[in-house]
Amino acid sequence: MSLGKNIHDAFEIVADTYENVSKLMSFCMEQSSEKGEFVLSSPKFLRWKSDNETGGWLMKSFILLFQNSKDKLLKSQWRKGPIYVLEINLSPYDYKVPMINIAKFEYDDITSWDKGVSPADHWRFYQPLYDDAIAPFSGDDFNYSGFIDDAYSERYWGLKRIVGIGVPLADIKRENAYKIIFDGFQSLIDK
Repeated sequence: MSLGKNIHDAFEIVADTYENVSKLMSFCMEQSSEKGEFVLSSPKFLRWKSDNETGGWLMKSFILLFQNSKDKLLKSQWRKGPIYVLEINLSPYDYKVPMINIAKFEYDDITSWDKGVSPADHWRFYQPLYDDAIAPFSGDDFNYSGFIDDAYSERYWGLKRIVGIGVPLADIKRENAYKIIFDGFQSLIDK
């Protein structure tokens, strides 16, 4: 097989993977709107892109933010409560297989936040999940929790604690996606 054919085949697989990621994110957005238990905090997914670094040319992490609809709505359109983060991670550098992180981010004071979040704010939710200097985690890839080091808390908008569940992406099917993701958020409420 030629190098050119291998490159085309690889990009076809990436394109198919992106299509499936898009379907999963659309499903979560629709379910959030229909069921209303956890509401979408931003109409766009967060991602890291860079023109200057080749690593930023290929998106490997997609983040959607939700909040519990029972939490009080603030003027900024955020809710007074934790943010529930859904991250789809395709990076071979973070895990052995593509994973989904279902996490609860607890903040010191969300009431002072401005309205909205930019897709470029991806790093504010990605880095605390992967940098042990920011959040030394206990647990493993599938169940984890950690308190944010005070030296980093302000940089991450007052983030104090993360608790989460990791699920291999291949385990998510249309039939079980709602149960795994939204029941996963539900299971984190009291943790």
